[in-house]
Amino acid sequence: MADGAGGLRPLLPRLVVAVALCAARSSAESGAPTVESLVRRAIDAAGRLDDYTCTSTKQEKVDGKMLPEETFVLKQRKQPDCLYLKWVVEPYKNRETIYCPARYGDKIRVHEGSGVAGWFGTLSVDPEGMLARRNNRHSIREAGIFHLLKVVGERFELARGDSEHAIGQRTSIEADVHGEPSYCFSFDEEATKTEICLHRTLCLPTRVKTFDGSGAVIETYTWAHYHLSVGLTDRDFDVGNPAYGF
Repeated sequence: MADGAGGLRPLLPRLVVAVALCAARSSAESGAPTVESLVRRAIDAAGRLDDYTCTSTKQEKVDGKMLPEETFVLKQRKQPDCLYLKWVVEPYKNRETIYCPARYGDKIRVHEGSGVAGWFGTLSVDPEGMLARRNNRHSIREAGIFHLLKVVGERFELARGDSEHAIGQRTSIEADVHGEPSYCFSFDEEATKTEICLHRTLCLPTRVKTFDGSGAVIETYTWAHYHLSVGLTDRDFDVGNPAYGF
């Protein structure tokens, strides 16, 4: 990652333009934007990003049990696609994970921060194997905002074709998501409902929450404290990085 403000200066004009475009479109509309406008802007905003860092949380119901919330720092680069995660709160504090197929093939590099599992050092794990998928509703291949917004775009196109629901012309709802000013909307399906919240100026995800048919929450994910197009390098996805604990 670029160190200090000097490394970020060449990227700032591009970032300022991206934020200004999104903010201008928001202010030009009366009230909250339509779902169609919001989805288009989010996909456009993600398309302009090379990489980002943020603080993210996840909480999922697995095998009928709601698991503790997890909080981690997330770094993601678009090309080549790489992820770094470091858990910063118990129960998995100091766990680190890198998924970077261009560097390590289709394997997750992971080490636990404490406990007996930490004695084994850095492991190379199949992303679809039992160890990686234990207590996880989704694969690490689905982590980060780039995959999320791709899926949101696909689901929107499917829902938009349903004239009965006319989702594109619905108005989003203003919300505050853990201090992040957001617009929210939902996709309603037979068995589930998914609420999606996007930052009002960045147009990037702040929360996704899925409910089952009874209205009970089955998964919640949040993203906050974004730093955009910071210039992540191969070093940010290297188990040999001295700043990491691998």
